[in-house]
Amino acid sequence: MPSHSLTLEAERDRAEELSAELWDLGAAGVEIRDGEGTPMPGAALPPPGRAILVAWFSAPDQARAAAAALGGRLEEVADEDWGESWKKGLGPLAIGRAFVRPSWVDAPVPAGMAEVVLDPGMAFGTGTHPTTALCLAVLSDLLGARPGARVLDVGTGSGLLAIAARKLGAGRVAANDNDPAAVEVARENAARNGVELELTTAPVPAIAGPFDLVLANILANTLVELAPELAAALAPGGVVLLSGILGPQEAEVRAAYLAQGLRPLPGADRREGEWSLLALRREGAG
Repeated sequence: MPSHSLTLEAERDRAEELSAELWDLGAAGVEIRDGEGTPMPGAALPPPGRAILVAWFSAPDQARAAAAALGGRLEEVADEDWGESWKKGLGPLAIGRAFVRPSWVDAPVPAGMAEVVLDPGMAFGTGTHPTTALCLAVLSDLLGARPGARVLDVGTGSGLLAIAARKLGAGRVAANDNDPAAVEVARENAARNGVELELTTAPVPAIAGPFDLVLANILANTLVELAPELAAALAPGGVVLLSGILGPQEAEVRAAYLAQGLRPLPGADRREGEWSLLALRREGAG
């Protein structure tokens, strides 16, 4: 039985939100073409300020329901194609001290770099999106200065950041996601990399802390909602890295964490294109 692909075009700043909706509606893979990263060979590119999303579904009823809910162009795709086609544009990436390699690509590891072998499966996170790359770069710097740090990765997706944290020298690493499928993918990737992670679907307050470093690469509105919980999870001197933020959203996200008593970490904020990462610190010894 053939499967289906659903192609949508939307405003660029809605791409991440729509991607999350597609996963919720049963997508087995989602590609975002927003002008960032390397598109698959022959892939159509969006107009300026727009994004094209292509989602693959193994269940035709889920594909039709997603099309009914979100619109777009629905097409049948041969079984042998849909599960592999989204992988074609992915290759190894060197970010900070991390070398991220898809499990289906063989590549030598550069000297002095920590290898992370990843299969995102039905979870977000390959390292190609600027929000993830920003997190990896700052994570690499912070763990270089704080080996053995206790790390919490909120909304872990494929487990990329949590696994990278262990490979880059973190001590205890806990990670959560409200999607059980993502937690299972993260568990498989952790085993593939030979690292131990504390993986759970539990919310942040249910995870025993505190942590020296909290990572949250999720949507800006969720970062604002979670500000009290993420701030409370920090040890004195601990740092929270917030990504998934578009430039115009910076002020609102930053204000939510300043209101929790955190202070900007000097020189740690990063930007790439329209995306931002904010770093804030809890006062105290660390």
